[in-house]
Amino acid sequence: MVRYILVDDSPSTLKNVKAKIDKISKDYNLQHIKSYSSSLKAAEQIKQEDFDVLIVDFEMPVYNGIELAKKIATNKKIIFLTSTTNNEKLVINSLDISGFLSKPFDIDDFQIILKNKIIGQSNNSSIIKNPEYITLHIGKNKDLRFKAKELYYISTASFNLDIAKPKKNCVHIYGKNDELLKKDVCKSIIELDEQLDIYNFKKISQSTIINMEHIKERDNTNISLFDTKESFIITDKEKRGFVAKLRNKLGF
Repeated sequence: MVRYILVDDSPSTLKNVKAKIDKISKDYNLQHIKSYSSSLKAAEQIKQEDFDVLIVDFEMPVYNGIELAKKIATNKKIIFLTSTTNNEKLVINSLDISGFLSKPFDIDDFQIILKNKIIGQSNNSSIIKNPEYITLHIGKNKDLRFKAKELYYISTASFNLDIAKPKKNCVHIYGKNDELLKKDVCKSIIELDEQLDIYNFKKISQSTIINMEHIKERDNTNISLFDTKESFIITDKEKRGFVAKLRNKLGF
């Protein structure tokens, strides 16, 4: 069970954030302890033994997010809510935080932080013991195993390569120098995105997942990888989640 407290001087934000978290609370075993619209009341009433995660507004009257976190959240997981990204470096340098989220609150970005910084290790402990290798179960009778660093991208697209497009409901798996490592693997992009999240892969479109360890450059929605000729475009739908993971996991 992960117990969380919300603190924001806007009652509507508190209501909105809790409503969104409620939709995934069972999936991640989350328990809402209390919401506070006053940082002063939060400082006076919250006991450290009562919660695990503090989700707190960065800018508030009386105590701002950093000041409140220092008072009540020593050795706790902290997620800041902020209306601007200008505070990013200040926040990161002030506390060992789990993440920051831009307003309006985005549940996909929140789940990335949950998986990577708060509960990911406990949920995936059996896999993380051997993170070097990826095992893909194909149906009941087939298993594929790869070294995680050897996979560069996975896609249902044909790109500009002299390779036929994957069969329906299948993907091609590519490695260094756009080498086709495995063709027509019967797995969906959505399924692979969920399974490979802990290995630092991320979906950038409905057709493609990339290994973020190999990112060379991001220029807005354009992505290039080391040792590949192919380039990639992040769709608007995936951009926020992608950028959040990039910042929270790789420190970009």
